[in-house]
Amino acid sequence: MRKTLLLLYFVGSSFIAFGQAVRLEFKAGVSLSNQSVNTLGMAVKSTNLIGFHAGALFNIDVTDEISIQPGVFYSNKGYQYNQALSNGTQTVQKPIMGKIQLNYLEAPLNAIYKFEVTRKLNAYLGGGGYVGYGLSGTYAVQNQTSNVSFIKSVQGYQYKNPDYGVNGVIGAEISNHVVMEANYSLGLNNLSYYQSSTIHNRSMGLSIGYMF
Repeated sequence: MRKTLLLLYFVGSSFIAFGQAVRLEFKAGVSLSNQSVNTLGMAVKSTNLIGFHAGALFNIDVTDEISIQPGVFYSNKGYQYNQALSNGTQTVQKPIMGKIQLNYLEAPLNAIYKFEVTRKLNAYLGGGGYVGYGLSGTYAVQNQTSNVSFIKSVQGYQYKNPDYGVNGVIGAEISNHVVMEANYSLGLNNLSYYQSSTIHNRSMGLSIGYMF
């Protein structure tokens, strides 16, 4: 985490040295995450998990309309499920309920196009990519909870590091300071250690921020 923050500091400092306008923004909000899970050719039916995200970014103006936004965020991801299992020739009616919650440190990098709507309101849209590093997680099944590992081990629930993918954002900047944004991220890296399964993160969120 310290290396990532130092990198963002030097990126921001270098743009200031070259005369670019750089502003610091703090942002937090709610997220709905899910995972695309496929095991032995069968997809797991999952539902969204409610979480949150919070962090900071640099808004670096390239032109009056285009800016670059590197940042660092703490983000919840995962999914929950409630499904019946097959017992021989018939389906067991009592469902298995479970929830996986993962905690990531993410470094997004987005390119933003901004346009004026009114004198005090600017709208923007953009996209880019992100790299995420799993910090911790829990796996709860039928009210029994265990920890998730981000290294390959003999037993337990495991995820690969790092995660990476693409972002899309749309939002509004009010009175040159307050920011409201909707975002979506699509994980591209298979997070499963097993050849017979694939796991990809999905997340959408709403956030509010303040730009200095």
